[in-house]
Amino acid sequence: MISTNVDLSAEMKSNHLTAEFTEHEMKMLSKFSELVYYKKGDFIIKEGEPNSFLYIIKSGMVQLFKGDKSLVYKDGAMFGDRTFFDESQQQTETVISQGPTSVIKINVAMLFAADRYKDLQVRLLSKVASQLSTELEQRNERERKSYKALGMLTTNLLTVTSIYTLLLISLTVFVEAVGVSTYVDISIIIIFALVMVIIMKKSGYSFESFGVTTKNWKRHSKEAILLTLPVLFFFLILKWGLITFIPAFSHIPLFNIEATFADIGFSYSVFAFSVVVYILFSVVQEFIARAGLQSALYKFLPYTKRKVLISILLSNLLFAMAHSHINIWFALTAFLPGLYWGWMFARQRSLVGVSISHMMIGIWVLFILGFTEFLTL
Repeated sequence: MISTNVDLSAEMKSNHLTAEFTEHEMKMLSKFSELVYYKKGDFIIKEGEPNSFLYIIKSGMVQLFKGDKSLVYKDGAMFGDRTFFDESQQQTETVISQGPTSVIKINVAMLFAADRYKDLQVRLLSKVASQLSTELEQRNERERKSYKALGMLTTNLLTVTSIYTLLLISLTVFVEAVGVSTYVDISIIIIFALVMVIIMKKSGYSFESFGVTTKNWKRHSKEAILLTLPVLFFFLILKWGLITFIPAFSHIPLFNIEATFADIGFSYSVFAFSVVVYILFSVVQEFIARAGLQSALYKFLPYTKRKVLISILLSNLLFAMAHSHINIWFALTAFLPGLYWGWMFARQRSLVGVSISHMMIGIWVLFILGFTEFLTL
């Protein structure tokens, strides 16, 4: 952090908060102000610590953290306004610089302690109140937008769920008659994916805000691989333990690439085609469960401390329900790994990492270890 005490009148002219001040008012305000430069990662405000400054960003970007919420402020934005309304001046948020940032710090405590600056005090307080009123209106508009989108999400999900419930017996009978659920699974996934696309488009939010982005894909990919490797090792040890210590499973090999194809016959061409299809549908399934359901629930549900957990649980319950036409165990296998991928998605806010993890675990468990053979015994 570098602080400079210079005449900030020219700087204040370019800021909407002080642009309408007279030359004299700007010069007076400049006496109580300083220009401070921060590096990336510098703490500007720390929660719980006293603060007597109002901050105006001249250039750069900062991130404000308050509870589970975080906001990004850029050039011209104001923060630290709690100084005006809380005599204790204890901060309830933390503000961190996100890169090279220059900030005008106005010493509010010192300004308001001087009686001869009453007119300037009233002027500044009026402008801050006006700015807060504008921000409140914008926040209310965002909330109205969120509730509207939540209503649309709920309506669409109830519609799809109701249709699915009405057809559940027919779907179960069809699966039992045909012997495979692939056609039903693909149809349901496509319908859910289309519903999610419609919800995202009509929500007014960008696809990126739902996690449909390749931003930071290299970092997310590397992290997903590192986080998934222990899971792969767990399933390897699990199968080894099952076939080693349970006599009924002793004849099963540790690796069995043919197990998944017991009903249709194994060939390398079928194996390769199935893996490719699984990779494609892993992305589609993560798009539905994470970008569609989890992101929408997190974005549109009212704020609570357990908002992330609620969005993960609800989205996985809804997605697991869409597999209940097969059997309850299959639905359960869709739910449990989904909790892990839900956590990863909440951590990265991108489909890239969870899709890679889904592919890795699915191919390892189904196509290499052949866990499906346990279901046929």
